Amino acid sequence: MYKLNTYLIAGPENVNSETILKNETKESALIRLATNFANDGLDVFQLRCKDFSKNELYKIAEKIGSNLMNTKCKFCINDDVDVTIMLKEKVNILHLGQNDMHPTEAKKMIGDNISLGLSITDIKQIYKIPEIVDYIGVGPIYKTDSKSDASKPMGISTLRNIIKEVKIPVVAIGGLQLKNIHQLKQIGVSGFAIISAIFGEKNPQSSFKKYKQLAKF
Repeated sequence: MYKLNTYLIAGPENVNSETILKNETKESALIRLATNFANDGLDVFQLRCKDFSKNELYKIAEKIGSNLMNTKCKFCINDDVDVTIMLKEKVNILHLGQNDMHPTEAKKMIGDNISLGLSITDIKQIYKIPEIVDYIGVGPIYKTDSKSDASKPMGISTLRNIIKEVKIPVVAIGGLQLKNIHQLKQIGVSGFAIISAIFGEKNPQSSFKKYKQLAKF
């Protein structure tokens, strides 16, 4: 399994309007930012677009996937099995939620070359993780405004218990700020999934440099 330390998640809706350049749309700004972060050493970029049609998602995913192929950054698609298959040469990871297609079914469709991530929102769910899942995204750890349908925050103690129980890498997600990384690192988290603490900032590139330094093991 590859590195998951720095793990950014975003769709165009997460881009701070103050960081959009002249003649850019939110979509093109996201493509630019994701590419820049990948060139600066980002480990994983997950594309999560709210309310996008399959065609719209394909267009933006194709551009980001093409740009990231020349970097060490792994490209992850959130939820969409069809777009993952259409871009299978450019996508490294499919990440599924608890209410998406069952991981076993998705794995049959995407094949062995694409890794599989699964969201865990309750400790009871860890006893039903199929063996073909490569890592889990656990959260929300803290209160988050980035996901309107987010579950109640589970907190550090539940996260610690999950890490003790599972044998695959755990990526913490949900309300993470840069100041939380040190504590999360101490309890055995493998990756730190960030959205607004980077994309919501006025200077995301500067925030990313701090994030990369803090997330180092």
